[in-house]
Amino acid sequence: MLVAKPPPVNLVSVERARVRYADKVVLDDISVGVDDGDRIGVIGRNGSGKSTLLRVLGGVQPLDGGTVVHARRVTVQLVRQEPELPLGDTALAAVLDADSAAGRVFRQFSADPSDPGRTALMDAHGLWDFEHVARALLDRFSVAADRQIGQLSGGQRMRVALARGLVHSDVAARTGDAVPLLILDEPTNHLDLDVIEWLEKRLGSQRGAVVLVTHDRYLLDRTATRIIEIADGTLHTEHGSYADYLANRVQRAQRAAARERRRQHRLRTELDWLERSPPARTSKSRARIERAMTLLESEPASAGGDVRIDLPARRLGSKVATLHNVGRRYGDTAVLRGVTVGVQPGSRIGVVGPNGSGKTTLLQLIAGRHEPDEGSVRLGSTVHVGWYDQHTITPPARQRVVDAVAEVALETTTVDGITLSATALLERFGFATATQQAYVSELSGGERRRLELLRVLATAPNLLLLDEPTNDLDLDTLAVLETFLETWPGTLVAASHDRFFLDRVCRQLWSIEPDGSVRDHPGGWSSYRARQVARPDVRSPTSNRPPTGRAERRPSRPRAGKLSYNEQRELDELEHMLPALERRRDALHAELVDAADDHVQAGELARALDEAVAQIDRQETRWLELRLQTESTTSERM
Repeated sequence: MLVAKPPPVNLVSVERARVRYADKVVLDDISVGVDDGDRIGVIGRNGSGKSTLLRVLGGVQPLDGGTVVHARRVTVQLVRQEPELPLGDTALAAVLDADSAAGRVFRQFSADPSDPGRTALMDAHGLWDFEHVARALLDRFSVAADRQIGQLSGGQRMRVALARGLVHSDVAARTGDAVPLLILDEPTNHLDLDVIEWLEKRLGSQRGAVVLVTHDRYLLDRTATRIIEIADGTLHTEHGSYADYLANRVQRAQRAAARERRRQHRLRTELDWLERSPPARTSKSRARIERAMTLLESEPASAGGDVRIDLPARRLGSKVATLHNVGRRYGDTAVLRGVTVGVQPGSRIGVVGPNGSGKTTLLQLIAGRHEPDEGSVRLGSTVHVGWYDQHTITPPARQRVVDAVAEVALETTTVDGITLSATALLERFGFATATQQAYVSELSGGERRRLELLRVLATAPNLLLLDEPTNDLDLDTLAVLETFLETWPGTLVAASHDRFFLDRVCRQLWSIEPDGSVRDHPGGWSSYRARQVARPDVRSPTSNRPPTGRAERRPSRPRAGKLSYNEQRELDELEHMLPALERRRDALHAELVDAADDHVQAGELARALDEAVAQIDRQETRWLELRLQTESTTSERM
């Protein structure tokens, strides 16, 4: 006999919630529920209300209307981007001393840890090891347990708050006192790549429910089972992964485009009839005129907020940047040593390494913002640097957005030769007219980051140095930025912990090694990571765990089977290139479907599609040859 599966337990229910800031309605009568076992990813444009929704679910956001109801047996851990922690507490105390089941236990017996009552209670609830778990998490997050919160950087405080949320969610689940609801706002900011991969697995096994806002698309796709998109104050929900959401979004866009094409066809038919017919002779003609006017009046409003990046780069000569035997110290600590690398025109280089390893320092040396303590850095005479980092100078708080752009570039010419004013440029970067007249202080954190990016690109640099460029940018803006960088004629060096960005944009990686040297690796993140997994004896330079044994020796460059260096590089470039070619093929196919009524355009698109398919076939054949060579060599060794 089949037993009916019990319905999921509701943890929080939001009904017709309304939130407004000044004249802007951020959430407009939204309703949403979170059940036990949910893994929800929240996405939307910068300033759309993602963080606001998280605070609503956490019960800390005042409402202008509606209700929020939490179940009795739910404990909420809200981890914000800028957490509020007691400045005088140590990191360990901040993790343990929280208002939850575990916090009460630790607080109750903090005066005398040897009290037998503590031992009995910890044994009874299986909590004895949670202090050790807290210490282990802080160690994984590279935060000293005995450091005071007031001595920590903003990124370190964020990691302490994340550790606190994870520990107390586990305690609640272990004790059975409540079902944990873990709410995370951009948890991967300030985390190493290895730690992000660990967090991805950790959230997959998290008990209770998880709601998160993140720009890490790999984390989002591998963790979320439901996507909530916020747009214009309303919510749209898609069940499934982030990839499922994207596929459904494409289908929705195609259906909307088809409806618009049918509407435009009817409009042309009606207007053509009006031009050829005596106006208003009969009731029939008057009815057609009315239908035409209705169609005209129902013209869809502009989507608004769409981001278009089509800014040019200055002419770049044959020399970009060369670093020879470069070293840099901070006090007695050597961050970089013996760095000899070159940047070629058109390069797309990603820089990886643990926090504090020297990624930002390396970019600053290339930019000329720091002088090396040893060695030399040389830039080509035609190089114009565009610098975009985590602490880019923000315009004054009381400056209007349009003035912040106008002071950098009153006019800008696009790659198509179109001259744009500061206002038109802001429109292309998704800033509506009302937002352009707002003060910089009124922008969300993500909107300020987008404004800073616009100010950098408006100067037409030919060497872009990006330090964690994906932090706080919304997913749509990231996709546009990555598409722009794929075909942008300039040169790029980017330090990033965003695995998707490193895979899609970068054709080679520089890893900062434990000894301060820099090694070059062909391909993006996935190729680099696969080589690490294949060679477990080679310590990951993205891990900041202390080396053991003879790990201090610089490992030799890993090789795949009998492939030469150039063949390995070709294989990695093919693995990076094929997804882009497939996206091009799919885009051409979609355009061909849309152009079914235009035979001339359809013919041109069909020829372009045939060429794209043929190119994919050639590249896939070469990729298969290289892979088979690698696999056959591996089999022989086994």
